[in-house]
Amino acid sequence: MALLGLWVACGPTQQPYDTDFQLLPSTTFCMPMTCASQGLDCGIAVDGCGGTLHCGPCAEGQACGGGGIPNVCGPAPCTPSTCEALGATCGPVPDGCGGVLECGTCAAPEVCGGSGVPHVCAPPACVATTCEALAKNCGQVADGCGGVLECGACGPEETCGGGGAANVCGHAACTPGTCEALGKDCGPVSDGCGGVLECGACGPGLACGASGVANVCAPGACLAATCAVLGRDCGEVLDGCGGTLECGTCPAEAACGGAGKANVCGPGTCVPATCQSLGSDCGRVSDGCGAVLECGGCTAPETCGGAGVANVCGQAPCTPSTCDALGKDCGQVADGCGGTLTCGTCPGGLQCGGGGTANVCGAPSCRPATCGVLGKTCGPVADGCGGTLSCGSCAAPETCGGTGVPNVCATTEPVCADRDLGSSLPVTVKGSTVEANDDHAASCGGAGAPDRGYLWTAPRTGTFTFDTARSAVRSVIAVFAGGCGGAELACATGGISYGGGARVAVPLTKGQQVLVTVDAVAGGPFTQGFFELHIDALRPTEAGACFDGMDNDGDRWVDCADTDCRDEPGCKGQGCAHHDLGSALPVTFQGETAASGDGFQGTCGALLQQDRAHLWTAPRAGTYVFDTSPGTDAAAANALYVLTGCRGVELGCASHPRPTAKNAPALKLTLAQGQTVLVVVDGMAHPEKDTPIHYTLHIAEAFDSEAGHCQDGADRDCR
Repeated sequence: MALLGLWVACGPTQQPYDTDFQLLPSTTFCMPMTCASQGLDCGIAVDGCGGTLHCGPCAEGQACGGGGIPNVCGPAPCTPSTCEALGATCGPVPDGCGGVLECGTCAAPEVCGGSGVPHVCAPPACVATTCEALAKNCGQVADGCGGVLECGACGPEETCGGGGAANVCGHAACTPGTCEALGKDCGPVSDGCGGVLECGACGPGLACGASGVANVCAPGACLAATCAVLGRDCGEVLDGCGGTLECGTCPAEAACGGAGKANVCGPGTCVPATCQSLGSDCGRVSDGCGAVLECGGCTAPETCGGAGVANVCGQAPCTPSTCDALGKDCGQVADGCGGTLTCGTCPGGLQCGGGGTANVCGAPSCRPATCGVLGKTCGPVADGCGGTLSCGSCAAPETCGGTGVPNVCATTEPVCADRDLGSSLPVTVKGSTVEANDDHAASCGGAGAPDRGYLWTAPRTGTFTFDTARSAVRSVIAVFAGGCGGAELACATGGISYGGGARVAVPLTKGQQVLVTVDAVAGGPFTQGFFELHIDALRPTEAGACFDGMDNDGDRWVDCADTDCRDEPGCKGQGCAHHDLGSALPVTFQGETAASGDGFQGTCGALLQQDRAHLWTAPRAGTYVFDTSPGTDAAAANALYVLTGCRGVELGCASHPRPTAKNAPALKLTLAQGQTVLVVVDGMAHPEKDTPIHYTLHIAEAFDSEAGHCQDGADRDCR
């Protein structure tokens, strides 16, 4: 059982925005008709009670209503199409009835299908560059055609951009070691970054490296004494190096130590000493009468003779280090002797640890922006840190800045189809309606809002689902027969159980081309922004497709929200997480929500905003703080919530519309060892439109006080 003894929303929480997306139950007393009872065997019909019937497709060669009777299969008449009707301007094109149309040639520099739309003259398509051509070997890089290249990861001891060149593996700035961290206590030692540390001198009886370990104090090489050198002639005598000498026995008329001198034969009787009488509490000592006493050992950190008195337990005095010796100039640092050094504060403009070295003043590191967060889709753009982003190029007729917004692909010309998706299945398209034209309108809405249009051809006869799940707009989806200008086959403004998605299901025949439009409800918030379009053949169940982001069986429920998928192991978080953080502690993760989609919804806000999910496993039972303190980043409004899985129980939620280091969203949760949770960062930067954000996520163990952790950026005490 997971241990969930505590959750506290530590940061101020913003109430969720109002929404009119609410599905209400309905009650009817009408007895619906069936396809069979009406004598229907194809297409979509009504059931007489306000519902819809799907009476199935016709066999190949037949058409629904082909014999003149609606919703009854009959012979399919064939009327040859024309180049104009097909929108073709070049090349040979099938006329749909077994013939071939010759639709002409293109004038240079245009080529047939140049923009990706078959049989349409356009300039040649953009040729994407490669990581090798750009001399990049890590991270994500724009390919110059609106896409993103994955250039790999760096090996050990290197980081992406570590050497100063973006997307090139290199060594990050070196952090010098300390004598304490290296386990050295004497002599000069390399600090690992080209400098030399002076680690001090050894105490009495010790020598630097005497035990064979460089720069570590140990007893020096010992030259054992002899009985003759010591002037002893009887009994056991210590040789001064931990050993024992046998110095012989005395004649009958003498006793060892009899004359009062230890281990020397003489007349009289010797009285042996004791450890107590000698004031010794450790090691081996002579009793003065030829024997050796064992006086015991010491308890750490004391050693025998450690304070400089032979055979007496003691601890060598510790010499505290200094801020200067440690190379530190800010914050609090251990002095090596159990104490703490206060090394001061940084002057204006500098931050303690800002340059990447703990407790050293430096300029705060700059976090470059990305094309996604800036909302740019073309051309070179400043990244805010002195670098330049390459945000891609535009496909005709769009141009970079075509509507006056710099670095955004757009056009003022009407556009029917932004792209031909061919006939592949399944289909997922991610895009944005920002700066798109208002080219389409459907019976259920869309007039007055920007939109996108896509051509798609059914690869076989059947019923297909079209949805906009995970979209950050109030979606309107419509399907039109025959491409541009065709009759409307279906339209919906909802149908997905959460978020701003909509869905329809449409029966099509093999080879039938349709225009699918992604639009929005005009006149309110969230009329433009990020969307996802999904197309798939209607399936009887969501099982087997639980992590593709679409409503495959057309029942309103997507992936792990569908009962068909809830028992899938991946629904515990692995199947929907963007990042797996393992069980690391502490965690500092910098990310962004651009192009992530709206896949989650917390109880404390962030409606219809893009979000990012992180899988994390508690390494041990305890209480942990999750926060999105912005640190040196520009603050971005966000909600932070923790779930037990992709559609699991919410363990806590916190948000703030204007977070700073003092009031950032933070949660304190008690978790069991090995308990895995899904940590979601959701955007809230604008209440009326999709606005991607940068964020910094921290996960750390909870403490009663921030003292001792003042430079790690995390909210350790959740206050």
